[in-house]
Parts: sequence; structure tokens; C-alpha cells
Amino acid sequence: MYISDDTFANMIALALVFGTTALAFDHQDCSQKHSAEHTVCKYMRKYERVYTPEEFNERFNNVMARSEHASHSDEGVQYGLNSISDRPFVKNNRLNSEKPYTGIQHHQKLLQAYKLPKSLDLRDKMQPVKDQGACGSCYTFAGVSVLEYHAGVSISEQKIMDCSSSSNGPSYGCDGGWPETIFEYARHSPVALEKDLPYTAKNAPCNQTCAGSVLHVDRYGTLTREKDELSESRLPYILNTYGPVAVAIDVGTTELLMSYKEGVFPGIACGDTVDHAVTIVGYTEEYWIMRNSWSEDWGDDGYFYLERGVNACGVANYIGYVSETH
Repeated sequence: MYISDDTFANMIALALVFGTTALAFDHQDCSQKHSAEHTVCKYMRKYERVYTPEEFNERFNNVMARSEHASHSDEGVQYGLNSISDRPFVKNNRLNSEKPYTGIQHHQKLLQAYKLPKSLDLRDKMQPVKDQGACGSCYTFAGVSVLEYHAGVSISEQKIMDCSSSSNGPSYGCDGGWPETIFEYARHSPVALEKDLPYTAKNAPCNQTCAGSVLHVDRYGTLTREKDELSESRLPYILNTYGPVAVAIDVGTTELLMSYKEGVFPGIACGDTVDHAVTIVGYTEEYWIMRNSWSEDWGDDGYFYLERGVNACGVANYIGYVSETH
């Protein structure tokens, strides 16, 4: 039976209303003439996706929900589909559930009277952006990005994620954790090269057979907005003095960041209940330059720009940085 385009559109609209979008569409429909140009079909072709019947419903609903994000675009920021649009957002709920380490760096040095540059961009000193996959390991990638800046090499997230969760908690592998757990691990345990233990996006037993450590952390520090209301204003000092900073932000309130393409992501587009860890690698007078762990296909080659000065997405609620290494 042939279904007209209008009828098909009505089916999709009704399904959206009742929260069962994919029930009006299944994994075989993309081969049919009337639906070959559907948003999900185009997405599957572009990103060479092949879904099983079991996973199709969730993937379909994710892509359709993210395609609606494009309507929020304006002159300041653009949204659209990308390689992670079919992926669920994996919240790092640990960032709100327990208190992290206090760090061992004295904060009195952070407001020394020296003239700061109006902008800073450390991207050319970073390793290539990586992809955490469907694993709540954002905290590992945020922390490792800081370590990589100091080491100048690509570091194994897999080893640190597995071994910190077993011996240097609080860290829970793919179930979340805190970036400073990564710094604490690097104070006491060997840090391996990525090539010696590649990332799998899955929990695994701690592997201590890798080659010797490529970096040792001597000192690191943390700040929280709860204890220091000036935490965001301290960020330029930390960045210029010590390099990249691991922070926590809110993504789950609107999930708009999942569809970010370009521009300055505004504070009004999110809340401040932090559930995702990223790394700040620079700033301008208007925004922070943020490094994510959702692949180079997402955003601006894996980076995004976050409004500065309004604690956008809770960016200054938690701050972690490394101050001394060898």
C-alpha cells in the first residue's frame, strides 16, 4: 500500500505527540520510496549507520529530537545533526553526588597582580580531540586532556579509567567520576601512552602491564563556586599560569549542546546542574574555548565556545588543574 507524503508526515506528528515516534517507522522503511528522504534515512546514509531492529527505536527518537534543536539556531549560535545525534547523552551524575578531593595547591597565588592577555588559545598545544563513546568517562577525558598538555603526548584514558576506579577512587569507570581523580592517580601510579592501551569505551580490569609512566603529577588544585564565588574570574589566571583546566558543566537540562555546530553557546541554553566534564583551553573577552570528548566531527573540530562571565552551564562550579609535574 502506498502512503502519501502528507499521510506519512501526519503519522510522524502523531507519534511525536504520544512519545512513540519510531513506532510509525521501522528499520526497513528507509529503502521505501515514500520515506527515503526522511530525516533519519538521510542521517543513516550520511553517517553510514546500520541499526538493528532492537536499537532502531531509540536511535530514531534521538535523531528526531536532535533535529528539532536546529530551530533554536540564531545569529549567535548554530545547531544541527552530527555524528553523535543518534547517541543518548550519558550523564555523569557523580559530579553532583559526592565531594571530590580538595587538591593540594594553595590558591593564594591565583590572583597575583600581573597583566593578563585579553585572549589565550592553547589548542595548538593539545593532542587531537577524542571520542568517549557511549560511556560516562567524560571526567577521564577532561583530566587526561590536562595531563596531555603537560606531557606533550597522547595518554591512555583506558588505563587511567580502569585503574583509578579500582585503586584511587572515587571513580566509577563508565559510570562517572571526577577529573581530579585522574590527577590523584597520576600522583601515585604510572601513566601510559594511548598506543600501549587504546580506549574501548568499556570497563575493564586494571592493566598494569603497560610501559613506564610518561608523566608524574606533583601538585594539583581544585576550586568550587560554593567555596569561592570568584571562581570564574580566577580561570584566566589559572590558564595563563598552569595551562588547561578541567571543569564540569550542565548538558542534560536541554541537551542542546549535543547539537552544537558553531558560535557562542549561551548560558540561557542550559542549567547549572553539572553532569558532564570538559576542558577549558583558552578564552576571549566574550567566551571560553572549551575542549569536548565527542569526536572531531562534533562542534568546531571537537571544540566549542561558551559564554563567559555568567557562570554559563555551571562552568565555574568545579575547577581542577595541574600545577606541577615531572
